[in-house]
Amino acid sequence: MLLKKQTVWLLTMLSLIIVLSVYYMTSPGKPASTALDTSSQEDQAQNKKDIVTTATEDKMAEYQIKHADEQRKLEKEYQGVINSEKSSTQAVSKAYDKLESLKTIASNEKLLEDVIVSKGYSDAVVMADGESVQVVVATKSLSNKQANTIMKLTNEYFGADKLVKVDYELTKK
Repeated sequence: MLLKKQTVWLLTMLSLIIVLSVYYMTSPGKPASTALDTSSQEDQAQNKKDIVTTATEDKMAEYQIKHADEQRKLEKEYQGVINSEKSSTQAVSKAYDKLESLKTIASNEKLLEDVIVSKGYSDAVVMADGESVQVVVATKSLSNKQANTIMKLTNEYFGADKLVKVDYELTKK
């Protein structure tokens, strides 16, 4: 059986990807020479930093998951009204409007999260509902000036009529 050059090339690249994947998954976190040079105190300090960072990442992920669940619940509710044969045309129209509004809000949340992260924060979660917007950022500390900057950005995306709450989760980064 003759193999075309493209097929051989593709199989070679796939093999290389598999080998590199196995290498990266099985390689230790630190190079051997670095691990031998570090002292016990440095290891403990790094472990504490990793624990705080992991806890912060877990808390931020928890915020994201909780908010995503709430959005899915609302979306499912609106879809149920739209798909129901018992729904009036007015109810279906209202559900479509709310569904579109939900999608717009989700888009604005994602855009604002990206903008906040681009400002130097390690992570951000934006959770908007009808009357308020809550922003949680992962940072070492949050000054009033930084909070005001985040509030101004939030007003640009969601309007000045929303109540904006800015919190932060402690991180060592």
